[in-house]
Amino acid sequence: MEANEITAAATAMSTQQTQTTHAVKSAEMAKDQIEQTGEQVMQLLEVTAPGKLRVDPLSPLGTQIDVKA
Repeated sequence: MEANEITAAATAMSTQQTQTTHAVKSAEMAKDQIEQTGEQVMQLLEVTAPGKLRVDPLSPLGTQIDVKA
């Protein structure tokens, strides 16, 4: 192999490794975001679960809106 061929092969391998590293990092970030969103959804479900409502569902509070401002 000539020096130019070795240099070209090394450059190509380095580029491929960089692309692979970037793809793995992007996948990890996406996975972390999905997990965080899932945790937030679970927290929201816990807060709004039946029996945990802070307002009486039979109360007329909030059923009328004053639009004459």
